[in-house]
Amino acid sequence: MCKVFSFPVWLGLSLIWTGVVAYFGYTTAPHVPLDMSASDPATIEALRAATTKHALMYGLLAAMPPAIALIFGRVVCRG
Repeated sequence: MCKVFSFPVWLGLSLIWTGVVAYFGYTTAPHVPLDMSASDPATIEALRAATTKHALMYGLLAAMPPAIALIFGRVVCRG
């Protein structure tokens, strides 16, 4: 059972997971449409808020499952 939770396996799967989340995060990043004014202060603030929310959400989505899997693997394979 501990071979399944070995560190190299965890590292490889974590890198794949993080890459997939980074791809989807990049392709769904907020942007200003061409029909809106990019110099309007309200638009700039809305874009900043949306970008911050997006980065936090995808950052947690990329980091939490590998962290939980690492903790779970350490608990199961404690020896």
